[in-house]
Amino acid sequence: MNIFIALWIFYKKLILPSLAVSILLAIIFIGPVKIILGTGIAYIFLTPVFHYLLYDLTNANQYYFYHNLGISKLLLWMNSIITSLIIGLILMLI
Repeated sequence: MNIFIALWIFYKKLILPSLAVSILLAIIFIGPVKIILGTGIAYIFLTPVFHYLLYDLTNANQYYFYHNLGISKLLLWMNSIITSLIIGLILMLI
């Protein structure tokens, strides 16, 4: 299996909850005028939190699947942080 496909499988579980909560927080705290800016800021900070909640606390055994593919836990965390930074910055620049 290609490493990029495995990283996508890992990250796609984080997209929907992080984006939904980010939009909700942006609406509540910033208001509808700058919703995309607020969503980008919240997304950057919430994705690592959801990573921790979804993979370290509830599904810790899934790390074995990625370890068997040759992907370390550090690489998964770096992927999560870098991808959330990229998506969050894109949202902030729109």
